[in-house]
Amino acid sequence: MEVTIYEALNKAINAQKNGRALEAEKIYFDILFNVPSYPDALHNLGVMALGTRNGKRALVYFKRAIASNPNVKQFWLSYLNTLIKLEKLEEAKQAYKQAEKIGATNDPFVKIRSVLKPIGKEHTATPKAIVDFGALSTKEVAAEAKVHKDTLLRWLRNGSIPEPKRDHRGWRKFSHAEVTAIIKFSQTGSLETNISTDRKTKREENWISL
Repeated sequence: MEVTIYEALNKAINAQKNGRALEAEKIYFDILFNVPSYPDALHNLGVMALGTRNGKRALVYFKRAIASNPNVKQFWLSYLNTLIKLEKLEEAKQAYKQAEKIGATNDPFVKIRSVLKPIGKEHTATPKAIVDFGALSTKEVAAEAKVHKDTLLRWLRNGSIPEPKRDHRGWRKFSHAEVTAIIKFSQTGSLETNISTDRKTKREENWISL
């Protein structure tokens, strides 16, 4: 049966609200299998992880949600509150600065204050920051796939999964699509999607199969 992304998301949210965690998680993963960077599914999986007191896993999902859409205040609030709860205060400070740069911390009166400020005072627009939260490390991906890091490295060495790009330090950095495909591989033993790209056509984004 084919349903739209929005129908699937609403179905997952309803299952989540009514305590059917496994059903909700499956639907969210189905959404991500088709649209690996779908932010609402990522954020809600983070909320579910918090519900099981898995703050570290929640952070990974919140970071991916922010990378996909940094303009949603709730994503930042969830991420910052979790960092504070885990006593990662320095990380929280840095994250807050990034949120502040793109205006995610602005209250409703910010625009009004800018209009009412004294004439002649030069207005400077809030700069847009690129938040590089999307790429995950080998350790984080192994945790997401619920396998040992050595198992993930073995899959990379024997070609079961393709090598991701590396950053300037030579460290592996996995994209949204790669992470989702690896999770699927850990569950089924096969790669059923093309993970060379992190985007799908608009037509593909309008539906998923459940």
